[in-house]
Amino acid sequence: MKTKRLIAGLALLVATAGCVLVSGQFLVNFDLGSFSVTSPTDVHSQLVDLNTIGDYNDHKDNLKGLADVAILGSIRNDGAEPVDIEVWMHPDDQPYILASDVKANGIKLWGPFHLEPGETKHVDWDTSAGLFDPLGKVTLLGEIKGDGIFTVYALGAAGTYSFTVTDGQVVLVLNAGA
Repeated sequence: MKTKRLIAGLALLVATAGCVLVSGQFLVNFDLGSFSVTSPTDVHSQLVDLNTIGDYNDHKDNLKGLADVAILGSIRNDGAEPVDIEVWMHPDDQPYILASDVKANGIKLWGPFHLEPGETKHVDWDTSAGLFDPLGKVTLLGEIKGDGIFTVYALGAAGTYSFTVTDGQVVLVLNAGA
């Protein structure tokens, strides 16, 4: 009798295994690379297309939310004055070239991240987490759950500035499931 119940249970498990949807989290990492921003009229923009990432494509129809997000990398102030670095976003493929245009039409996502002249800092997960703007996070989540395509911009908050980002990344921890 025990054997029949075990076989029946295994058969049911095998028959439904393809239909089971589990909930969980997955990591999406978008590489921003290394780049320099050399003046207030110089803006670094990067089109982010999450659809180019396999894990995002595998789960995008079941996305439930954004568990965590970080902007990571090392940043060096190449200028002679302090700089406050910000990351902005626009929900479309919009390659603005002036900081004033980004600020007039985009949404602040992250920052300011302060650096003294000649200073280099590594932005780790904990540091990054405290720099996200609440409206920026809501907008980012909308893009993640939408078409997955948006533009991010790195710029200085004000003044004269020059900085270099090395190994920049946008890392998302997404919730998915039934």
